[in-house]
Amino acid sequence: MRGTGVPHSHRKQVTMTTHQKLQSQRIRRALAVLLLAPVTLALAWADPAPTTTPPSQPASTATTAKPAPTQKVAAKPKATPASAKSSTSTTSSTSASTKAPVVEQLPTVVVIAATRTPQAPDTTATTSTVITRDELEANQYISVPDALMKVPGLSVVQSGVPGQQTSVFIHGMDSNQTLLTIDGRRQPVGLDGAADFTNLTLDNIDQIEVVRTPSSSLEGGNASGGQINLVTLSGRGLAQPISSAYFEGGSYGTYRENVQSRGAVGNFDYAVSGSNEDSDMNRYNENYRNTVYRGNFGYQITPDVYVDVHSGYSLANAGSPNAIEYPDPVARIETQDWYISPEVVAKVADFYTTKLYFNYDQQQQNFHDLFNDFVFNFASSTNLRINTDSVDWQNNLQLAHNWQITAGIQGDDSTVSQFDDFAGRTTLQNSLTNIGGYVESQWEALPGLNVLTSVRDDHYSDFSGAVSWRQGVAYTVAPTQTVLHASGASSYTPPSLEQLYFPGFSNPNLKPETSLGWEAGVAQPFLDGKVTPSVTYFHNHITNYIQDDANFIPQNIGQATTHGFEVDIKAKPIDQLELDVNYTNLTAENDSAGVGLLRRPSNTTNFTATWMPITPLTLSMGGSWIVGRQDVDPVSFQEVAAPNYFTLRASATYKINSYVSLWVRGENITNTQYQPVLGFPALGAAVYGGIKVSF
Repeated sequence: MRGTGVPHSHRKQVTMTTHQKLQSQRIRRALAVLLLAPVTLALAWADPAPTTTPPSQPASTATTAKPAPTQKVAAKPKATPASAKSSTSTTSSTSASTKAPVVEQLPTVVVIAATRTPQAPDTTATTSTVITRDELEANQYISVPDALMKVPGLSVVQSGVPGQQTSVFIHGMDSNQTLLTIDGRRQPVGLDGAADFTNLTLDNIDQIEVVRTPSSSLEGGNASGGQINLVTLSGRGLAQPISSAYFEGGSYGTYRENVQSRGAVGNFDYAVSGSNEDSDMNRYNENYRNTVYRGNFGYQITPDVYVDVHSGYSLANAGSPNAIEYPDPVARIETQDWYISPEVVAKVADFYTTKLYFNYDQQQQNFHDLFNDFVFNFASSTNLRINTDSVDWQNNLQLAHNWQITAGIQGDDSTVSQFDDFAGRTTLQNSLTNIGGYVESQWEALPGLNVLTSVRDDHYSDFSGAVSWRQGVAYTVAPTQTVLHASGASSYTPPSLEQLYFPGFSNPNLKPETSLGWEAGVAQPFLDGKVTPSVTYFHNHITNYIQDDANFIPQNIGQATTHGFEVDIKAKPIDQLELDVNYTNLTAENDSAGVGLLRRPSNTTNFTATWMPITPLTLSMGGSWIVGRQDVDPVSFQEVAAPNYFTLRASATYKINSYVSLWVRGENITNTQYQPVLGFPALGAAVYGGIKVSF
C-alpha cells in the first residue's frame, strides 16, 4: 500500500448506452456458443460414471488446497517421467478416474492454482512451476521474493534492500496483474491494486506455485498475468508432532529467529510458526524489522466434513530512505497486516464435493517523516487502512471418469480510509465491491488429449463488469512422452483504489483494462527423464490500458503488448546432482507511447545447482543475469536504459544428525554494485550462518 490524499466527494457509477448493452449481449452470446461447444461434446462423448464407487474417504482429501504426502485419490497411472520429477509443466488433464476401487497416491508434486483442484504440474493446461519445500531448504531461501527470482518468465524487482517495495511481473504484465493466493484463498491488494510481496517470509510454507498463464477466467481481476499460490504446511495425518527452532546471524547486523510446530491430536490438527528479523544494514536510514505469525487449525467433524481456520499477522518497520540523490534521514513506514480465514469442505456425494471459505484481511500502513515536518514545515504523516472481506464457494462435480466440472461464486468487498496527521482528519474514505461467477470444464477427450474450458462473469459496484474466458488444449505423445500445449484467454484488470479515489488525481469513470493472451509450448524428457527441456512462446495484448494524461489523471487511453519466449532445462545426471537453467526473452512495450514498459528486462538468465557430495552435506549455487532494462532516472525523471547486472549466491548445509543442522550462505558473493530500481542500490556481498534444531 502507498499513497496519501484528501477525500473524494462521491463515486460515480459508470453506465452503458442501449447500443453498448446490445453489443455486450451479442458478444456474451457468441462467447457462450464458443465456450459451450467443447462442453457439449464432452457430455456427448463422456464415459458414464461408474456404478461401483471406491471406498469412502474424507471430503477434504479431494478438495483441500493442501495435499499432503499421505493424501490419496483414485487417479489414473502417471507414466511420464517428467510428471514425477519435473516441477515445471505445460499440459492439461481431467480429474482422477474412479473406475477401479483401488486408490493411488497423488504425484509427489501437485499444483492447485492452475485449475483450483490438485493436479500434477504437467497436467494443468498452464505454464506452471512448483518450488517444493526440499528446494526451498536446499537453497536456503529466506523470503518468497528470493525464491521467485529463480522462476522463468518472472521479473522480481525490489527497491534496493529488504523491507522496501517489491513487485512481481509475470511475462512483462504489470505488477497489479499478478494475483497472490495462500492455499487457494485470494489475498487482498493494496492501494495501487498490486499484491504486496515486500514482507512475505517462508514461515510455514510447504511449496510455492507459479502459474504464468492468464487466470481471470477462474480467479477474476488481477490475474491477467498469472497467479502465485503459497501452500502452507499441515499437521494432518502426523503420528507425532514435528517442531523446530532456528537462529541465523550475519552481515548488515542481521538476525533471524524462527520457531514452528505442527501435528495432530485425534481429529484436530494444527501448524503454527513465528519469526522475527532485524537488519541494520549500516546504511542511510535502511534498518528493518519484520515479525510474522502464521497458524492453521483444522478439525475433521465427520469422515466427509472438514473445517479449518487459517490466520496470520505481520508487523514490519522499515526506514524509507528515498532515492540516494534525495536522501531522507528519518522517514519510516510501518506496515501491519492480519487475516483470519475459516473454511469448510464437504463431500456431499461420491461425485460431488463443495467448499466455502471466508477471508477477512486488514492492511494498515503508517508513514511518518519528521524531517519534512520540522525542516520544511510540511507534514507527511499518514495512516492508511484497507479492510477486505472475501468469500468463495467452489463446487467440484465428477460427471464422468474423464470429465469434471468446477463452478462457483466469488466476491470481495474492500474499504479504504486514510487519516492525515497534518490535516487532522480523514482525507480518503471509499469502498468497492465485486461478485463473480465462474465455471470450468476439464475433459479428457481421448487418452492423452485434454481440453480445458473456463469462463467467468464479474460485476463491480463502481464501474462496468467484465467477462473473461480461457480455452486450452494439451496432448501427451505416449511413446516419447512429448507434451504439446496451446491456449488462448481473455482477461481483465480492474482500476485500483488509487486510480479510482485518490483525491485530485483519480477518475471514477475508469473501465477495467482488458487483455487477450495466447501461448504455445512443448516439453520433451530425455534419458528416462534425466534431462527435460521445455520452451513456451507467449503473447499478450492489453486494451483500455490506464495511463495518466497531461494533468496526471488516469484515463483508459492506451494499449500495451508483451511477448517473448522462455526456455527451461532441468537435469539430474546423477542422483546427487540437480541442475536448472532457464532463459526468458521479453518484449514489453507501451504501444500508445512508443516506449518500453519499465523494469522488465528483455533478457533474463537464471541457474541453480544443488549437489549432495555426501549424505549430510548439501551444496547449492544460483545466479541471475539481467540485461536490457528501462527505468526512470531519479535526477532527470526521464526514461533511460538501466545498467545490466549479474548476481551470484551460494550455500552449504550440513546435517549433523536427525536433530541438528548447520548452514552458511553467501548473497551477492561477487559484490556486484547494482540498482534494481534506479536510485536504490542493492546490498553488496553478505555472509550469513545459522543453526536449526528439530524435535
